Amino acid sequence: MSIVRSLIGYAPAVVLPRLVSLLLVVVLTRLISRNEYGLYVLVTTIGEAVDAICSNWVRIALARFASGQAGAIGAESLRSLKIHAATLALSAAVAVGLTAAMQVERPVEFAVAVIVYMVATAVLRFPSTILSVQGDRNGIVAVEVGKALGVLVFGVAVTWLSGSFFVQTLVFAVVTTAAGAWGWRRSWRGIAARVGTAEPLRGFLGYGLPIVPAAIVTSVLASSDRLWLNHSDGAAAVALYAAGVMLAKQPMDFLFSLAGVRVFPLLMEDYERGGPEVAGRRLSELISGVGFITLPAAAGVVLVAEPMAGLLLAHDYVDAAVVVLPLAVATALFAGFKTFVLDQIFHMVKRNGLNATISLPAALVGLAALMLLVPRWGIWGCALAYLIQFAFLFATTFVVTRRLMPFPIPWGDLGRIVAATAVMSAAVWAVRPLTAGTGVLVQLGVGVVVGIVVYGAAALVIRPSAVAEFLPRR
Repeated sequence: MSIVRSLIGYAPAVVLPRLVSLLLVVVLTRLISRNEYGLYVLVTTIGEAVDAICSNWVRIALARFASGQAGAIGAESLRSLKIHAATLALSAAVAVGLTAAMQVERPVEFAVAVIVYMVATAVLRFPSTILSVQGDRNGIVAVEVGKALGVLVFGVAVTWLSGSFFVQTLVFAVVTTAAGAWGWRRSWRGIAARVGTAEPLRGFLGYGLPIVPAAIVTSVLASSDRLWLNHSDGAAAVALYAAGVMLAKQPMDFLFSLAGVRVFPLLMEDYERGGPEVAGRRLSELISGVGFITLPAAAGVVLVAEPMAGLLLAHDYVDAAVVVLPLAVATALFAGFKTFVLDQIFHMVKRNGLNATISLPAALVGLAALMLLVPRWGIWGCALAYLIQFAFLFATTFVVTRRLMPFPIPWGDLGRIVAATAVMSAAVWAVRPLTAGTGVLVQLGVGVVVGIVVYGAAALVIRPSAVAEFLPRR
């Protein structure tokens, strides 16, 4: 399967969960207090950070060594499951320690919420990794769609009964665990767990454990903005900032995440079977495919920022969101291309420890920027510091990965995508005065429709490779 077709084929598994997260922002900013929403954001921030540090390396190693080796899936899965269970115990201890170090209200309740969040997340993500290795697109889509719909329906329902962040976390955990249980049943069906030869444990740990330092640095990079704001201004400021970032981050993240569902195993197979040359061509194809969907989306989100924030957020969140959103979109582009494109090279050449080394300077730059800019410009300064951090990280990663494994950069294709995006942006900007006197729904709808139609038309004329693949003839 080609990279572009893989991105599109797994889209439902990524689109709906991101859409649900966006809808929950709409609901929670209206129905629970700003402080409670800020605490819920902090629970998810800490939960994701600790999972990335303690457990995610096991799932990555499983995907790395089971990809393209059908006979090893059972043995690799069983061994990985045992290690994964051990990392959950470590995750709980780390979560308690971080809670004690943070300035949060109701610390015991907060720590329990983080642990519950992490356990439920682990129950779902491990079988999802196996399904990804198996290439079971329908299974992955079913798991993610079931979880997303359940979180939306029950998450909205409980807001009428309780405005507590803890109750929202419990709803997430119950629904996620149920979806994960179904995923377990499907992924293990037909797997002979004790059949096949797994990678030697020394090789498995030698590949996976160097991911941990990189995950620590990456987690600092990913969560420092919200944690710093909580420390300096409290959970209510985190709520204002996070709502604006969410409007930018969710659309961009779900587009980039399309590359993480099935593309990772495909790239690993290409590297193992064809070496750096074949994998480099695949990576070039990935850059074109990801750029084709993310660059116009980024421009579009910035162009419709004001009506989008006015429509989706409570009125006391709108001003902060409009200020934060353009910077957050640019940050999401740098972070997405770094994580979902360039980082694939570290996994191919098994140099995950190097990823941590080169990320550390960016983390230090980001912390310095937060200390300088947040006291001066508040939420906007936080967003600017975050952008500086990820721009620096992307530049560093680009230089290093090109040395590890040279790959062709599709400059011509990227130029065509940028040209089509520029045409789209000009069209959306031109129609803005025509809708100036209408409501935010009309402004947003017209902007989105014009953007999609004009970008589609421009792409058909300019024909980047993603269009040429599906429509080979003019």
